[in-house]
Amino acid sequence: LVALPVATVAAAVLLENPAQQGWRYLYFLYAPPLLLAVFGLHRLASSIGGRWPRGGAYVLAGAAVAVALVSMVRIHPYEDSYFNALTDRTTPERLASRYDLDYWVQSYRNLVGTILDDHPSGTLVLRGLPRGVREMLPEDDRGRIVSAAEFRSGEANRYRLPRFFRACPHDAPGTYAVRVYGATVECVVDPVAYFGGLRREALATEPLLRSRFDTHRTGDFMVYLRDSCSREDMDARFFLRVYPVDAADLPNRLRDFPDHRASYGFEKRDFDFREYGARIDGDCVAAVPLPAWPIARIETGQYTPEFANAARFAVAEAEPLARARFDVWFDADGRTLTYVRDDCAAEDADTRFFLHVHPADEGDLPDHRQRHGFDNLNFSPRERGARTDDGACVAVVPLPHWPIARIETGQFDATGRLWETEFAWPGGP
Repeated sequence: LVALPVATVAAAVLLENPAQQGWRYLYFLYAPPLLLAVFGLHRLASSIGGRWPRGGAYVLAGAAVAVALVSMVRIHPYEDSYFNALTDRTTPERLASRYDLDYWVQSYRNLVGTILDDHPSGTLVLRGLPRGVREMLPEDDRGRIVSAAEFRSGEANRYRLPRFFRACPHDAPGTYAVRVYGATVECVVDPVAYFGGLRREALATEPLLRSRFDTHRTGDFMVYLRDSCSREDMDARFFLRVYPVDAADLPNRLRDFPDHRASYGFEKRDFDFREYGARIDGDCVAAVPLPAWPIARIETGQYTPEFANAARFAVAEAEPLARARFDVWFDADGRTLTYVRDDCAAEDADTRFFLHVHPADEGDLPDHRQRHGFDNLNFSPRERGARTDDGACVAVVPLPHWPIARIETGQFDATGRLWETEFAWPGGP
């Protein structure tokens, strides 16, 4: 009973098992310690002389079980979101930001069922509809629900699973939410009502920035507004970089989200309009939640032709670090790599890049990258840039703040690397 869990955990550590989603693949190891605990409790109760001490041990064990049972009854039917009372549940925001409270989307049966009850007839279009949700519903309701990809035309009630659902306020207009321990488990919104409400709040404030999209700070959200927006406005990806007052705030949150690296000095919250916004009466509204920690400054905008033109102009007078299918420049002011290809074809813009950044000191790498010896910053051109007015492809990638020894980069597809180049860091680490 002792050897099995010890040997299994030791093997997982020594063999560097990736343990996706953390501990869940090792849950079976709880059984042996539980049996030992029950056996130990029984022996302890048996060895204590007298009726009352033995009874007290059983009462203590029963109380522990009762606490768990009461908690699970209280959160029914969302028992998979249960947390032991001794765990860190300081605030709903902390709970929602650190844990996936509904990994198996069990809350959708009640959540979507409530929306159907409020709309007893007609079709319900749910953007972001998770696989398997329809099968959870009564058979008569399954045919009324379609995903955005399946819906063709006609009248329908439209709802959306926002990507920022954990920040979704319970009482926001057009919102259906499920909460456990005060934290939002899942949230579905009516985009017109939801983003319309945020637009009204934003219009009551002065914009922080007037540009292609006017940018407002409304409560915990950055709200982007553009009148009479076009398809091009909706297609261009947004970038959002949030710099903290105290850099120590970054690792505490980002430790659990290695794609958002504290070594950049900011939190990256880039987004697509169709995931975080809606078009209302011809106007575009987008909203993204901001971190809870104090913010020093924000950089935001869109990867538009104007952005691409400016990025190419910024490095035009310098010599590239490498000349290849894409020429690569280093912009010291922004500590970024700029990729440029003139006469860019569709396959150039659609093919992913690999970007491997080797540090001067491997101790600077995030823990999960140290065994590889480099940081992996792979990206899609459409996620990091745009085409210029004359058809060139431009992408801009932020680099970590730690000293860099060398960089490997290029493009790849399912067959392997299509081209690659390598260069030492200018001036050394």
